[in-house]
Amino acid sequence: MQTDNGPKSRKTLFIGSIATLAVIGLAAYFSLDRTVFDLAQETAPETVSRFSKPDTSAALQELYDNEFSGESIKTESGELAGFWFEQSFAIGGHDYHVIFGKTQKIDPETGTPLDSHVQGVKVGAATYRLDSDGWRAIGMQTGIGEIGSWGEAPDIKQAEILTLSPKRIAFMLDFGYGMGGYFDEGKVLFGFDGMTWTDLGFVQTGGNNAGACDDKPLPSGITIPCWSYTGTISVLSDIHHGYPDLLVARTGTQSGDEQHPVKPVEDAVYRFDGDKYADTGSD
Repeated sequence: MQTDNGPKSRKTLFIGSIATLAVIGLAAYFSLDRTVFDLAQETAPETVSRFSKPDTSAALQELYDNEFSGESIKTESGELAGFWFEQSFAIGGHDYHVIFGKTQKIDPETGTPLDSHVQGVKVGAATYRLDSDGWRAIGMQTGIGEIGSWGEAPDIKQAEILTLSPKRIAFMLDFGYGMGGYFDEGKVLFGFDGMTWTDLGFVQTGGNNAGACDDKPLPSGITIPCWSYTGTISVLSDIHHGYPDLLVARTGTQSGDEQHPVKPVEDAVYRFDGDKYADTGSD
């Protein structure tokens, strides 16, 4: 008796072929997946490096064209340079990162930074912009301006940012100084236009005579009334030399005249004169 195994054999062969193709396909898939994974592993460090924040030491070495010695750099002019602070920010649709350095003048006799009351530091900036290839250096400036006293810069963690226009901002840095019992405080403004930093001057927001006043009569019978005020900065619509006027809204009291030794403090308007911001009331 003859048995016809044709259809069954063809079915078995078909199922076997499918199984073989599936095994080959899975092997190819896992091989390809492994290749992609390995490729990602190989390129990840480079990608991370390009898009990580710029290295502080490398930035300062490029800024001052010298290698670090401990935590400082000796400049060609004989000054001592070091790190001040760094900050990320955005302007005009671009992301930026700036690393500020500071240089201190050195006493030729002692080899240490000069620390007189009027001796500040000179500020430099290494500025970077983020693009599709990572962080790219767009500027190295060693002489933006000066700030500080006693041979040091003020301790800055994060600068307050003031928007001057869609393409200009200013870092507002707290700074104050006193003499003879009188104290002035305000903001040093470093402006940025997308390419370079500029020292825009000092805007006074507050003051007091706490170290020179006494509301009780002195033995001579003279009374020196105490006064004190604080203020905040905002942008006005008027523009001079490409920069908007600034309003300093103040609260408190200020020194007056013989008839009124203390009077309510008045607001102030600061105007850019082509070089720095200046109080229009002192014109």
